[in-house]
Amino acid sequence: MNKLMNKVFIALCLLLASTGGNAFSQDDALIPQSFAVDTKSQTMAVIDEPENTINILKRTKDGYDIVKAILIDETKGRHDLYRIYRPMSVAIYEQSIVFLASNRDSCYFHIVDLNGNDIYTSPHFTGSASAFSYDKDTKHLFVAGLNARGYNVFDIDCTDGFANIHVDTVSSSRAAYLNYRVPKKSEEIAKHDSTGLGLTVIAVSTVFFALIVISIVLMGFARALHSAQKKKVKQDIPDKEERKEVIGEFKAGGNLSGEALAAISAAIHLYNEELHDEENTILTIVKVEKRYSPWSSKIHNMNVYRR
Repeated sequence: MNKLMNKVFIALCLLLASTGGNAFSQDDALIPQSFAVDTKSQTMAVIDEPENTINILKRTKDGYDIVKAILIDETKGRHDLYRIYRPMSVAIYEQSIVFLASNRDSCYFHIVDLNGNDIYTSPHFTGSASAFSYDKDTKHLFVAGLNARGYNVFDIDCTDGFANIHVDTVSSSRAAYLNYRVPKKSEEIAKHDSTGLGLTVIAVSTVFFALIVISIVLMGFARALHSAQKKKVKQDIPDKEERKEVIGEFKAGGNLSGEALAAISAAIHLYNEELHDEENTILTIVKVEKRYSPWSSKIHNMNVYRR
């Protein structure tokens, strides 16, 4: 909704510039209204969203009574929800009730008198409009709506009264049609970079930058893994001082204890045992006897020649 109002505000600013700044009065802002009241006739128009109707109420001694309920569009038993017209805004201007109905793709406004009798129904506008505004000084009605590519603003001349409105969005001067098309991102890029050289440089540099970052991360991971393996190997290998002590004790001979000599001899024995593989000299060839069977006799495969 905020995006819609921003776009409509820009469109109205453009329309103000084209009409000299007197397009609409500040008393009637371009904001959707759920109800409207006429103080002179004590009439109220209310949007009933659950029933999809515009209810016209008159003041009585006991309160307000519904004079008429105007159905916008039938909703029961329908599955094409995007095509159902729903009331968006309602207002009362010059003893007439004006309400706007819209769906996803189009909209229209309907004018009735205070008793609910039809005065005028506009043709459908392209886009989903949500609000309208009326300038009492210039007698102009403004309807704003979105379309698939931007938004539309209709400036409708009502100087002859609401009953004599004739809207032709193509050729009539009574409906000034402003269509603003929101440019696509590709069009904005093409406007600033017609040859596409800048986009190519950015794309190629992005790819190379990503590859450089990935290679740096992989190199750092490999170095960290290599250093961790080195630390683990260094912890398993004894220091130089410890090896010197062991070698000095071994050269002294007499200073070696019996446990050290036993460990050395056991290590030498195990080393010699691992030099040769163990061989098993048991023969595992088993002769299997097969019984004679004529079905497998080769003589039965020979051709018999008779004289």
